[in-house]
Amino acid sequence: MGLLIYLTVRWHWPAFLALLMASYAAGLSFGFAPGLITSMVKEGFGNTLGDIGLTIALGALLGCIMEYSGATISIARGVIGLLGGRFPGIALAITGYIVSIPIYCDSGFIILNSIRKHLSHTHNVSPVFLSTVLGVSLYATHTLVPPTPGPLAAVSNLHLAGALPIVLFTGLVFSILAVSAGFLWALYMQRFQPECSEHSRVENFAENSDEIHFFVALIPILMPMLLITVGGLAGQFQGWGGELLSFLGEPINALLAGLGCCWPIIRKLPRDQLRGGGVSKGLEAGGKIALVVGCGGAFGLVLRNSDLANLITTNSGLINLGLCLPFLIAAIIKTAEGSATVALITSSALIEPLLPALGLDSTMGRVLTLFACGGGAMTIAHVNDSFFWVIAEFTGMDTLTALKSVTVATFFQGMVVLMAVQVLAVLFSI
Repeated sequence: MGLLIYLTVRWHWPAFLALLMASYAAGLSFGFAPGLITSMVKEGFGNTLGDIGLTIALGALLGCIMEYSGATISIARGVIGLLGGRFPGIALAITGYIVSIPIYCDSGFIILNSIRKHLSHTHNVSPVFLSTVLGVSLYATHTLVPPTPGPLAAVSNLHLAGALPIVLFTGLVFSILAVSAGFLWALYMQRFQPECSEHSRVENFAENSDEIHFFVALIPILMPMLLITVGGLAGQFQGWGGELLSFLGEPINALLAGLGCCWPIIRKLPRDQLRGGGVSKGLEAGGKIALVVGCGGAFGLVLRNSDLANLITTNSGLINLGLCLPFLIAAIIKTAEGSATVALITSSALIEPLLPALGLDSTMGRVLTLFACGGGAMTIAHVNDSFFWVIAEFTGMDTLTALKSVTVATFFQGMVVLMAVQVLAVLFSI
């Protein structure tokens, strides 16, 4: 883990290559033969991508199509319209919560920044307040809700593919809690009205996007989530009905259905623009993410085949931490390395062999472990996180103001998720 952090922070290596080197270093430190390490790396990489590789590619493609077609702008406009043009902070929070399910939070902020500026100007609201609200809402579902790559990879690492509907529902609920925590901190910070150098020119977002109906833009996001949830009920039905629900509830098929629902959105787009923008960028993004996730799977298999579990279980102090242990591991990686996705993938791979000793080897125990890792992976976004700089630069905040607003907000988000995990652990007697 130290090598992983050093390579990414000090030498700025690509995350997938740092994970690959960490896999070999872990194998050698555990005394595995070099040939065996190579076999485990290939097996872990192949098994992980075999489970979720297509899902990642389709999810990235869906996100880029939503971005390039202007559907995300339509969603934002629709949310603002539903609230009657009032409550700009709540409108941005709801928009970010929805948009970041298929789209990376960095891209989501850039896309929605013109709307954030518009609301700040028309409602005379602090740009720092609105930027923090938008940032934390995008950050929450990006870190906690599949099919975003981080949670999806953690589902694979923790062997929760059969419990995906539970993970999806729990992630949506925990995301609401995380957004609420960030929102309250942003509301508190608004009292101080910190200065920022944002330009006063406001873009008319309605003229900068194609006219797509709000509900038409929502369907490609809601359809996969609905099918995955309904697929979890397949066991309640006999015969062809149950088989059909099970088929549609597979993440690959659910995302294909979501892509099919994009047809009303993209049918008027020029083919060259669609090919060069949405499709090409989506496949490129999916390929990069798949490399990180695959190498995370390789790292996880090396750790599972080692004596790491026995080494840590002999330390009663660590075992007594329970669900705080995965949270702390993820928080350490996130704070040092900067990527929530890498922190979530790595911490879930590290903790999986320890679940029996921690008393978390049940389905609900694994679900709570996933969200303990997710809460840690949110804690904290600061100067080594690209998302931190996207928010600061697009808003014109100086570094100190961004640290006071964004960084502290993400700390409270992670802590609220940890508290929610602990409450559920008590309720389920885990």
